[in-house]
Amino acid sequence: MSKICFIVGHGKSKSGGYDPGACANGAQEYKIAKEIAEYAQTYYNANFTEQADIMNDDASLYLTDRIKKINAAGYDFAAEIHLNAGGGTGTECYYHKGSEDGKRYAAEISSAICEALGVAQRGAKTRLNASGRDYFAIIRETACTAVLIETVFIDSPADLAKLAAPEGQAACGAAIAQAIAKVRGVKHKSLAAQKPTGPLYRVQVGAFRNRTNAEALLAQLRNSGFADAFVKAEE
Repeated sequence: MSKICFIVGHGKSKSGGYDPGACANGAQEYKIAKEIAEYAQTYYNANFTEQADIMNDDASLYLTDRIKKINAAGYDFAAEIHLNAGGGTGTECYYHKGSEDGKRYAAEISSAICEALGVAQRGAKTRLNASGRDYFAIIRETACTAVLIETVFIDSPADLAKLAAPEGQAACGAAIAQAIAKVRGVKHKSLAAQKPTGPLYRVQVGAFRNRTNAEALLAQLRNSGFADAFVKAEE
C-alpha cells in the first residue's frame, strides 16, 4: 500500500457540481493543480523506491469525501495542491499547528517550488480560525501529517505564467516530489537497480535540426520522471 498521496484541490462542490476553485486570467485552479499533481505522482513513482497515490484527479470528491478517503487509507502523509488568489505573489505551504513533521514538509516544499519556478518565497505557514484551530480542513481533519500547497497566485499574471505551460507544471510537480522524498528520507532508484540483465532496447522520442528544441523536450521528459533521457547528436 502506498504511504503518501497527492491530492487535487477543488473539483467537486458541496452540492455535487463542478468547483473550479479560483479563476483568473482565463485559468482555473483545479485544472492546473490536477496537472501538477499528476506530474508529481509520476515523478515520485518513477524516481523513488516508495510509491505514491493520487486522489481527486477525476474531480469526483468533495472536501469531506477526500478527508474520509485519506483517513480510511491510512496514509503517512498527504499533500493537497492548490493555486492561491488574493493579490499576492509567490509560493507558500500550510501545515498543522504544532506539527514539527508538517513544518519540515512545508518548508522543504515551498523552498523547492520557489527554486524551480523562480517565484517569491512565502514559506511554511499555519493559519488558524477564530477558535484557534487549523483553518484548512484537509490539515485539521486528517489523521496523517498533511500540508496544503499554494503553488503560485493564479490572479498574478507573472505567477500564472510560470505554470501556464506543461513544462512549468512538470517542473513544479517534480520539485514537490523531490522535496517530499527528501523529508521522508526515501532512496532514489539507482541506475544499477534499473539496469536490465538482457539486451538493452532504446526508444527515440524525437529528432530535431535545432538543438534548443531537443533540449526543451529533454527537460520535459526528465521532469516527467525519465531521469536517464539524453540528447545524442548524429552527423
